[in-house]
Amino acid sequence: MKRTSYLIAGLTSVVLISCMLTLLGLYTLTRPSHRVIHTWKQPDDIPYDGATYYLSIVEADLDWRGFPVHVSRRYYIYVGRDSDTPVYGHTLDFSFFPFSEDIDTHIQQSAVLWSADGVTLETLSGHRLFIPQRMFTGGR
Repeated sequence: MKRTSYLIAGLTSVVLISCMLTLLGLYTLTRPSHRVIHTWKQPDDIPYDGATYYLSIVEADLDWRGFPVHVSRRYYIYVGRDSDTPVYGHTLDFSFFPFSEDIDTHIQQSAVLWSADGVTLETLSGHRLFIPQRMFTGGR
């Protein structure tokens, strides 16, 4: 009887430790890195509301939809007042289609065009994304 309760307690401990390690591993594998790949600053000759704005491309989490064949990194576009770590601003998920293996270089070679109406991101693949200034000005 005593031996059985020790066995059950031991198995319970193993199961709990295994669950904790699994959860820790899943958290580590799926959490976003939030690494800023590249940032473009609003030019001084295009004023919006007195603040300076930045467009940044940021690494997000992993996209597991293609598992087990392909797991890719997701990205988002950030437009706001923060230049290094995006905190508060307008964000959009965006898929990049690089012509080479190096996604960082591909993103850095994109063009950003600022205008009084907003900002446009143009990628090497030919994609263009326009973000109206009302979506990111005024502390959004």
